[in-house]
Parts: sequence; C-alpha cells; structure tokens
Amino acid sequence: NGIRVAEVLKKGPFDKAESKVRKGNIVEKLDANPIPPETDIYQLLNRKSGKNTLVSLFDPKTNQRWEEVIKPISLGEENELLYRRWVENRAAQVDSLSKGKVGYIHVRGMNDPSYRVVFEEALGKYGNRESLIVDTRSNGGGWLHDDLVTFLGGQKYIDMIPRGQYIGFEPQRKWTKPSAVLIGESNYSDAHMFPFAYDTKSLGVTIGMPVPGTGTAVWWEQQIDPTLVFGIPQVGMVGPDGKYLENTQLEPDIKVKNTYETLVKGRDEQLEKAVEVLVRKLSEKPAPDKIQTLEKRGSN
Repeated sequence: NGIRVAEVLKKGPFDKAESKVRKGNIVEKLDANPIPPETDIYQLLNRKSGKNTLVSLFDPKTNQRWEEVIKPISLGEENELLYRRWVENRAAQVDSLSKGKVGYIHVRGMNDPSYRVVFEEALGKYGNRESLIVDTRSNGGGWLHDDLVTFLGGQKYIDMIPRGQYIGFEPQRKWTKPSAVLIGESNYSDAHMFPFAYDTKSLGVTIGMPVPGTGTAVWWEQQIDPTLVFGIPQVGMVGPDGKYLENTQLEPDIKVKNTYETLVKGRDEQLEKAVEVLVRKLSEKPAPDKIQTLEKRGSN
C-alpha cells in the first residue's frame, strides 16, 4: 500500500537538506492514516495546505521506515513550481542539444514582468550565445508584440574600438543575432499578434503548430462584484494583406506536432526542431569579418 515518489519537486516541501525522501520511496501514511491501493492522495491532502502533516515513508531498497513532518503547499504554489521545472528542463535540453550555442527563453505572458525576463536573460544569461529560441507556447496574451519584435529585430550599425581594442557595438540593448519563435495551439490574443509581427518583419523562423486567429484588442471591465469581469472586443488588427487577424489562423514556417506519446517520455519535438534549425543556420555563417579580426587581435 502507499504512493511511490516519482520525483522530489525542486523547492517543494521535501526539497530540504534534512529530508531523506528520494525518488522510489513509498509514502505509506499521512497523519497516521494508511493509504489504501489506488487512493487519490489529493483527497487525503485536502485543506492541509500550510499545516504540519506527518508523513510515514518506506525505502524499498534499504527496508527502512521513517517519518517526516512537512507543510503541504497549495495547488497554485505547486503549479508555479511545475512551471519553473518545465522551463528549466527545456533550457537544459537546448543547452545539451546545441552544445551551449543556443539560448532558451519562455515568454509566459505578454506583459511587463515577462518582457523583463526576456531582456535580462537574452542580454545577460544568454548574451554570449550565438542564437536564441523564444518560446511563446501557452501564452495567454496581453500587449507586448511590438516591444518584443523591436527587441529581437536589432541590427548592428556601429562598432566601438578604442585604440584598436574591440569592446562592443550598438545597439547594446537589443538582440542582434539569429532567433526562432516557438508557437502552438494554446497561443492566444497578443500571443497571436507577436508571431504575426515577427513573421511579417521577417525576423526569423516560426516553429510549432498553427495559432488560432484571436488577435483582437479587448477592453476588460470589472463589476461591483470583483469576481465578475467581462471583455469587450474593440480594436480589430488588420495585416498588410487587408485581412483581420481575428479568425485568420497563423501558420508556422515549420509545422511540428508534439505528440502525447513523445511528451510523456520527456521529449519536445518542437524544441528539438528549433535547435536543429538554428544550429544549421549558425553553420552557414559567412567568414569572420574585419571587426572580428580586430577583436581577436585586441585580446592577444
């Protein structure tokens, strides 16, 4: 009887130095209540968020039993940790597949906090990477499309070389190297407008599945009862072809479907294709120019 531990969630209740819980252990009891076979453990955890809970465990490898007291987290907190796990896993996959040449950023929403993540990681953590994957899958929208395409559409126009020492170029606060954008069926609203703008301005390749035509600006109104909110579609967005984005499906440049069978095995075929495309693009780069030669000479 009991529930087998599939993974200890990073920054979760058991992710502590004093905890002995590891993958493969068995949770046998909660607050001294045995866990019968095929029990939904969430029933036993109902209304226990933030409260001390006694967990009885068993390690089948060592035949040891012990108890730990933890405070369960809410479903919202768990979902936040699972989101961060999802992003970290994909960033690690990109690192591995590209051998450190490609960076990965997920744009969670079309809003200021997400833009700050893009700006900080692209120019900081991934500043020395040769290309960048911008993942917008499952983005619910907002209003950030122009900020993102402006940031990703940077073009170098001048180099800074004091006394023969190459120190950088302008623009310093935009991404000037190759990029690719991941899109999917769950992109909504401004997460439709962004890949549309990215594609219209020919900034790079879009990869994934078609995005439903939902690019319409909406005015949201809260009622006297703050739990009641409704949106009024107000501004139709019309592309250069004269068509409204609303009800016009956006097709990716490279269509790749993530199947359930591969996802449950930890594979992300859309991500793999994006890395493949960018690595191939990097291999087709022209020979080093004069500025790169100066940079090398200045470092000697």
